[in-house]
Amino acid sequence: MKLVIIAAGKGSRLKSETKNNPKALTVINGHTIIDIILNNCVINKINEIVIITGYDKTSIRNYLDGKWNNLKIDYIYNDEWHLENGISVLKAKSAIGNNDEFMISMSDHLYFADIMKEVKESSLSNRVVNVGLDFNINDIFDIDDGMKVFAQTDTMMVQSMSKKLKSYNAIDVGLFKCSYQFFSFLENLNKNGSCSLSAGCNELIDQELLGGVDIRDSFWLDIDTPDALHFSRNNSRISNLLKNQDFNQT
Repeated sequence: MKLVIIAAGKGSRLKSETKNNPKALTVINGHTIIDIILNNCVINKINEIVIITGYDKTSIRNYLDGKWNNLKIDYIYNDEWHLENGISVLKAKSAIGNNDEFMISMSDHLYFADIMKEVKESSLSNRVVNVGLDFNINDIFDIDDGMKVFAQTDTMMVQSMSKKLKSYNAIDVGLFKCSYQFFSFLENLNKNGSCSLSAGCNELIDQELLGGVDIRDSFWLDIDTPDALHFSRNNSRISNLLKNQDFNQT
C-alpha cells in the first residue's frame, strides 16, 4: 500500500514557520512533521510514499535527500497547487496501480503509528473511502476550525461532513484509506470546477460510500495555526510520545 502525502499548499496561516519552508518541515520537539509521518510508515510497513509538492517544489525533497533510504519516496509536482486539495490527490493517480488501495495524509497533521494502523487495517468493503475520526470532541484543540462529521457509531458510516456542521459527533483527523475508485469521484467534481477532498467525501456520503474509523483515545493535532503550533511544542503528551518513538531513518 502507498501513502500519498499532500504537501502542496502555501501554509499562509503559519507565516512565521512557513516563510522559508513548507508546513511539513515544521519542527515539533526536534522532529519535523514529515519525519514523524514517515516514521509512522516504517512502523506500519508502508514502504512506498508519494509526496505531492506545489508552492515550494524543492524544500521537502532537499530535506529528505539521503534520509529514509528504507522507504521508496516519489515526488509529484502539482502546478495547480493554488487550487483545491483534491487536485493534489488527482496528481497522484499515475503513481497508484489500477484497483489498488492507498492512503492519504495531510502534511500538517501530527499523529502517530497507532492511528495509521487503525486506518490502514480498516475494511473498504461496501465503501470507497474510510476516514479516521476522533469522537472525543470535548478534547479537540480549536474545534471551530475542525472538519466536523456526523457518523453512525454502530455502522461507522459517515452521514455528513462540513466545517459548518451544527450537529456532529466527530472530527476528521486528516488520514484516509481509499480505493482507486475515489479518483473517478474527484475527476467528476473537477469537471464541474470544484475538487476538494471534503467535496469528494460528500459525494461519497450521498451514495453511502464513506466510512469512518474510530481512533479511540489516540492523539492527533492539526497544526495549521500559530496557536496550534505553540500548543504542540508545549504539550507534555506530545513530548512523551515523541520521546518514545524510534526514528529509523536508515
